[in-house]
Amino acid sequence: MNFKHLLPLAFGFVLTAPAFAAMHVLDGKTLTVDELWEISKPGETVSVSEDGWKRIKASYKAPIDAATDGRDIYGLTVNYGALKEKKVAGATVEDEPNRSASIKFNERQMRIQAAGMEPFFDDRVSKMAMVIRVNQMAAGFTGMSETAAKAYMEYINNDVNPLIPSRGSEGANDLSMATHIGLALMGEWDVNYKGKRVPAAQVRKELKLADYHPFGMDGISILSNSNVAEAQSVASVKKAEHYLVKLSPVMIATSLEALNGNVSPYLWHTVETKGWPQGHEAAEAVLANLKGSYLWQKDNKRYLQDPLSFRSAGYILAAAQEELRQAKDLLNSAINHTTDNPIVNTEAKNDLWYSKAEVLDEMRAGKPNVFVNSCANFDNTQLALQLESLTKALIQVMHTSAWRTTQLVDNHRTGLPTYLVANQNKGGDGFANLAQSMSGLYAEAMGLTNSVLGYGVPTSIGIEETFSNVNLTADRLSKAVDVGYDIYSYEILHNAQAMDMRKEGGKKMGEGTGAFLQSYRKAVPFVDKDRVFTPDVNNGVQFLKSFGAN
Repeated sequence: MNFKHLLPLAFGFVLTAPAFAAMHVLDGKTLTVDELWEISKPGETVSVSEDGWKRIKASYKAPIDAATDGRDIYGLTVNYGALKEKKVAGATVEDEPNRSASIKFNERQMRIQAAGMEPFFDDRVSKMAMVIRVNQMAAGFTGMSETAAKAYMEYINNDVNPLIPSRGSEGANDLSMATHIGLALMGEWDVNYKGKRVPAAQVRKELKLADYHPFGMDGISILSNSNVAEAQSVASVKKAEHYLVKLSPVMIATSLEALNGNVSPYLWHTVETKGWPQGHEAAEAVLANLKGSYLWQKDNKRYLQDPLSFRSAGYILAAAQEELRQAKDLLNSAINHTTDNPIVNTEAKNDLWYSKAEVLDEMRAGKPNVFVNSCANFDNTQLALQLESLTKALIQVMHTSAWRTTQLVDNHRTGLPTYLVANQNKGGDGFANLAQSMSGLYAEAMGLTNSVLGYGVPTSIGIEETFSNVNLTADRLSKAVDVGYDIYSYEILHNAQAMDMRKEGGKKMGEGTGAFLQSYRKAVPFVDKDRVFTPDVNNGVQFLKSFGAN
């Protein structure tokens, strides 16, 4: 049987530019997850604010000045890791032969660190990674050059997306990922351009771009940061947001209509007694879909208490939405700051109790409030923890969905035929065995709740021995959402069947749920006789992913 009505994925990435593409100004201070997600679409372009360019210039100058003063600067005048005692450029870095030595060192590091595993990230993640880096330059924290910022922007604004391996990061840094951006800027790697994989050198020639050679702090700041992990996290969080905010309220509402359930757990005065964050927001979103529904009318056959998977669904959704809010807040902060080492700060506080300590004089670069110094780089622990917490909360939402589905085939719960067998399906079995397939998927989701923080093998001869695996937590969140759509597909198949049966009995569905049912029926028809359900559940997934997506 052929799949029919396959719908576009909510998070598929088309290559055609939107009709009204916009220019976004990056200032290093105010970029948000939502704006970044918009920028990642084809055709969207960026510029840097006037203050942002000032910070880029000051940030670039600070480590150059510090080196001129005779200081060893990690990644600028000395090598990385266990080789940090090895000189790579003299104090006057901008002068020859030091400039050429710096470029040679940076380009070599870009090549030797590139060892990631396929598949490659999609274009939107690649574009976001570059936008994040430019925004962090504009924050004044990276030490990178104006030339580097412009090189990134040439790719961003022409939708030239470097191919970035999606596997091979321990979350402590993105060496094996972000290096491919640098290599593509150098013309030594491949990119996606106009829907095709092509050599970056070919695209640079077509666009008439000047050669780019990473100089100074460009090298370490291109490859040794978390911009790819942050971009991957943004994509996963936005995917979770669609599932939790746009889709889940209407799904819960349809389940109530399918059951002939109680609205009482969702009423304002009920939710107020609980006091949980996001409680009212989640409950009111569910009820908004039920305007005009038969559920607002008295029914002597309606049970006083529904199963907890129906009664608790709003509160569990609220918990997941609160975890989502916290994840977005952390990412909003991350994309306007940096995980670089060393750090550059040209607007540092200088009035703290320790500001006049002798040791701080060794870290200053000229002015009292300009610092270049080492730090605990790559520490994404807070973000990784939050992504794991969001994953667990999302799977709890999925748990209630799976249990609601199993309740709907019980005629004692619904007052409808067992297994939701249609009246015209004489002698049929209906949905007698669908729960078994759903149960297997449910097990997949539960396996994603195990923590992966802290796992890793010490590297750089034991210098780097902490790990967050933030990339893996983002990947597991994305996979959990995918299974969530799968579980919802089984539930909506049941819900829609029950809703149509109630409509046959004269019941009216809500404004939101009725429209949702009507749209769903364009992809999956009513089950009036036994049939193969594989096309239905797969088409259902496509429908759910595309519902209300942008």
